[in-house]
Amino acid sequence: MKKNIVPVFLAFIILSSSLLFSGCALFKSVGIPPSGRLTPQYAQVLQRWTRKADVYNHLNTVMYIRATYFTEPFVRKYVKEYAGYYMLSEKAESEKLGKLAPFYKQYITIFVSVYTPKKSYNDLSPGNSIWQVYLVNGEGEAVMPESVKLSRQKKVVLKKFFPYVTDWSKQYIIKFPVYYDKKLEKLFLSGGAKYIKLVITGVNGKAVLKWDLR
Repeated sequence: MKKNIVPVFLAFIILSSSLLFSGCALFKSVGIPPSGRLTPQYAQVLQRWTRKADVYNHLNTVMYIRATYFTEPFVRKYVKEYAGYYMLSEKAESEKLGKLAPFYKQYITIFVSVYTPKKSYNDLSPGNSIWQVYLVNGEGEAVMPESVKLSRQKKVVLKKFFPYVTDWSKQYIIKFPVYYDKKLEKLFLSGGAKYIKLVITGVNGKAVLKWDLR
């Protein structure tokens, strides 16, 4: 009986290996990223449009900020990543993209993850916050948010697509107007815009996150 143990064991290893590699091929064919990882395409665009800032006051941590600018290239790759995980049909993927299109067509949208040691500091909502939030363009023009809302997406999902999200941070969707002066039809970001800066400032410190657009 002992003589048969090795051949059987080797057969098991070979069979397991073949199932493993065929399983990987299957996941790849349907566009599902390996567990816990991002596809290279999405990881690249996420890095391109994400910025960070750490705010300190006398060596004490005031705020950690991570923010992703929802440009059209980012949104398209995000939807593609989302569709891979949830195995969406082409129609469903197209519908998902349509729902998110206003994020870059009708607004300048920035997804912001904020951690503060004091929970009372972690509130960016206008009127209740100790922070002032605004956006600045390359010409020094500034606009205030049209809305600042907490993300309603479950954190387990947010962590998958935005790895900088933690159990202790809060996530906000901040939408800014596309017009600096709507009556004069003056766009906040013209075709030659060099950069934008997200500014979060208050009595405890100031964070500036800059995106180069050229």
